[in-house]
Amino acid sequence: MPFPYSGQNKTLFTAGKCVRLVVSSLSASILLASCGIMTANEYLIAGNEYFKSGDYPKAEGEYRSALKLEANSSTAANNLGVVLNTEGKYDEAIVILRKAVAVDPKNAIAHYVFADALNHRQLYDQAEVEARKAIELEPSEIAGHRQLAEAALGKGDLQMACAELREAIQLDSDNDSLHHRLSQAIGQSGDVAGQVREERRAVELNPDNIEAHIGLAVALRDKGEVGPALEVIKQVLKKDPKNLEAKKYLALFQQTAPEGHSANRDQGR
Repeated sequence: MPFPYSGQNKTLFTAGKCVRLVVSSLSASILLASCGIMTANEYLIAGNEYFKSGDYPKAEGEYRSALKLEANSSTAANNLGVVLNTEGKYDEAIVILRKAVAVDPKNAIAHYVFADALNHRQLYDQAEVEARKAIELEPSEIAGHRQLAEAALGKGDLQMACAELREAIQLDSDNDSLHHRLSQAIGQSGDVAGQVREERRAVELNPDNIEAHIGLAVALRDKGEVGPALEVIKQVLKKDPKNLEAKKYLALFQQTAPEGHSANRDQGR
């Protein structure tokens, strides 16, 4: 999850004791807000604190207040777009982020978050454009490559998707979610062995990645290794006994598993 941009906040350290107090304390920001004397930067700081604490609705409110005071603030537009995207308000995020990249075309965060929102709305051509701009600005930022891969998957370009996911993995080889997503892309191309390899790597990196475990089980089944697939599903149900998807695959795999593995059908339920 991208953290809202705070590039303009450095100026606050020269603005006097009152502003320095706001930098160090969210409660001070709230006090200033109650007095009606907050600046746009102070709203941004308060919004960032709410964002870090996971209170996205309040962060959204602070960023909107900042944008009301400074309608052309690229930071306020970017941060509002980030939190709207995080909240799943993709249509609103698209409107705000379009403004953010227009005001500050060199803000890589705004471009790749914009691409994410566009991908969620299946606007893959536009998402590809924004992801490429993000990569051009920050080639080492994995989010740009990830969003370009998502756009490629949406357009059915498996070659590009796999290439961009591999590029992202080169930048962050221990990222289990990237290996899992690459496995899914590889699976669409029919490379089951490659799919198993990437899911195994994802599970090694993060034993609690339930989606990767289920992906590994399905890939093993597709490879003809029903017994091992069944064992992986049982591991999932030990971690998450209420997982409906795992229960579905447990029933399916038990119908075709070798005799030794299909015994004790209640295991894992």
